[in-house]
Amino acid sequence: MSVWAARLRALVVGLAGLWVLVLLIVFAGRIGFPLELEWMEGGSLHTALRLQQGQAIYPEPSAEFVPFLYTPLYPAVLAVLGWVLPLGYVLGRAVSVAAIGAVACGLWRLVLLEGKPPAHAAAAVGLFLSGYVFTFRWYDVARADSLFLALMLWGLIALRHAGKSRRRALAAGVLVAAAFWAKQTAAVFVLASGAAGLIVAPRVVWVYAATIAAIDGGGVLLGQWLTEGRLWTYIYELHQAHAFNAARFWRKTWGMFLHAAPFLAVLAAWASARRLSDWKVLKEHGREGRWKGPAYWGVIAAAALLVSALGYSTQWAEPNAFMPGVCFAAAWLAVMLPIGRGEAVALGLVAAQLVFALVVEPRYQPIQDHGLAGLRDSYTRQDLARSLPPAELRAQAAALRAELVAEPRPILALHRPWWSVLAGGPGHVGSMGINDVPKDRQQAIEATLAAAVERGEFAAIWVDGEPPPWLRRSLRRHYAAGRSLTGDARVLPMTGYMSAAGMVTPWTGVQHEYVRK
Repeated sequence: MSVWAARLRALVVGLAGLWVLVLLIVFAGRIGFPLELEWMEGGSLHTALRLQQGQAIYPEPSAEFVPFLYTPLYPAVLAVLGWVLPLGYVLGRAVSVAAIGAVACGLWRLVLLEGKPPAHAAAAVGLFLSGYVFTFRWYDVARADSLFLALMLWGLIALRHAGKSRRRALAAGVLVAAAFWAKQTAAVFVLASGAAGLIVAPRVVWVYAATIAAIDGGGVLLGQWLTEGRLWTYIYELHQAHAFNAARFWRKTWGMFLHAAPFLAVLAAWASARRLSDWKVLKEHGREGRWKGPAYWGVIAAAALLVSALGYSTQWAEPNAFMPGVCFAAAWLAVMLPIGRGEAVALGLVAAQLVFALVVEPRYQPIQDHGLAGLRDSYTRQDLARSLPPAELRAQAAALRAELVAEPRPILALHRPWWSVLAGGPGHVGSMGINDVPKDRQQAIEATLAAAVERGEFAAIWVDGEPPPWLRRSLRRHYAAGRSLTGDARVLPMTGYMSAAGMVTPWTGVQHEYVRK
């Protein structure tokens, strides 16, 4: 090994360690934020609460509840843990943080099992963690994505090393099947991993496939029976009603990956060309079996990028859709890193990307608006303040939460349904749920809520942005304007919609409170 390669190995390990430290600080600073870090966290908690109370989580859509269009494992985990620990934002985020720890450990294990040195394993971990800002700071929020990713990664590691072992193939099938029940986008991975399994475990891949078919196929059939046919409606049919953004699929997704990870794009092209040349040599010497690992993880990485593109192209999607692409691309690139000749160049590109992500935040909107003319404005200096809640915001959120908890009363918060629970109520449908259901059901829910407002059933009503048209008449008749929070006085999330601007245009709406006359 050359002196330069040795130094760059040490540098990559150090940078990966720095990323671990940075995210530990960020996670610690965010996990206890008193209200939503991401505006739909409360919906996950509401689903878990209904499970604890023995209520249906896939009922007919109503003003009381409409579930997110996901499979139920994540809220089920929260419900179980919520019998021992307080069910709330901290618990939901703790599950996601633990899942991210499992992903980091899985990437480390994955690369070492491919016979690579610890520096290459550190590269995989560092590259994944460095995608935190690019994926809209989603790793630690109370949503299902991180749990899904952890289950999928460890299941695919088990399949990669199943060999002739039916037990390992069974374990792999159980984990990947569980990933489907965390988030149904796992279905694409199921198909891709079946093909990849033929590369590494052709004699037992049928065990893997049969296990997934039994758990996922049988589970859907059982769920259909238990929910009177509504499970499939929520996890599949309503998804199909969402618009598909072809421009996002064919251009924007790939442009955003390239924009956020330019050094990795060069590394992927260079390493692929090198490996193709090396494969010809290995084949001549009868050692092409060494290519099973890179080929397997290459198929999985391609599937992950496809999942990311499909997810981001769905109506109302956020860049959390990129998490699978970031994770499995990091795994594949680390496995592809050469040892010896060319290693210094490859590790130099990895180090450059880790530093780049540490000091620069990509903002793709200027390119979206102005093409290449916007490239100059499409990067900004990385600032932890956009990830960590400022002291003022934390104080405002704590004060608002204390107010909700101290005075139990019926609350309607269209974008924050968990506020109703904090105020001692049962919870209610959120604005996302209203928009997810068919038009006739949407109008029925809106009419029910408007009638409740007309009767003055709520002591206070909170709306982020302007009240929707269906609510305005009832508000004017029976409620008076309370607080209107603008600018830095708003209690905004730190991730996704309504958060501080990253790759999108800042949200400038006003938070309105209305009080009963």
